[in-house]
Amino acid sequence: MDSHQLRTVLAQWATGVVVVTTVRPDGGRHGMTASSFTSVALDPPLVSVCLASAGTTCRTVRRSGVFAVNVLGHDHEELGRRFAGSPGETDRFALGRWDTAATGCPVLTDAVAWLDCVVAACHPAGDHTIVLGLVRDAATPRPAAPLIYHDRTFYEGIAR
Repeated sequence: MDSHQLRTVLAQWATGVVVVTTVRPDGGRHGMTASSFTSVALDPPLVSVCLASAGTTCRTVRRSGVFAVNVLGHDHEELGRRFAGSPGETDRFALGRWDTAATGCPVLTDAVAWLDCVVAACHPAGDHTIVLGLVRDAATPRPAAPLIYHDRTFYEGIAR
């Protein structure tokens, strides 16, 4: 299967947008936009994110053993784009208001929802790692339509 063709086909799957955050060894914050997030089980409460194995986020999550998933609302497109780009010299966390969850991970104060997780397992899957998180805490700070990603474009979610 040609990877370009596969990306084109998979771009037809509409998905919600999250920012996965964690804590660096120096105590700093790190995060990235992701669309590969899902609920896995209710008992015990497990979720998963798929992270590029060679990427900074995967290495940092493995090292810290914790991560948070911040579900973005329809009005968070700028935030989604900011965390999707190269880290560069811009402080990604300068946009939005962030609190600190029990694990030390940053959580967006006006997220549609957030989950604070401890890494339960990591499973290699091609060039990515499936990270299972045991949910320690979760909240729904505000009801809002979600931010949706489809065909490489952000869309405002369904109306409530």
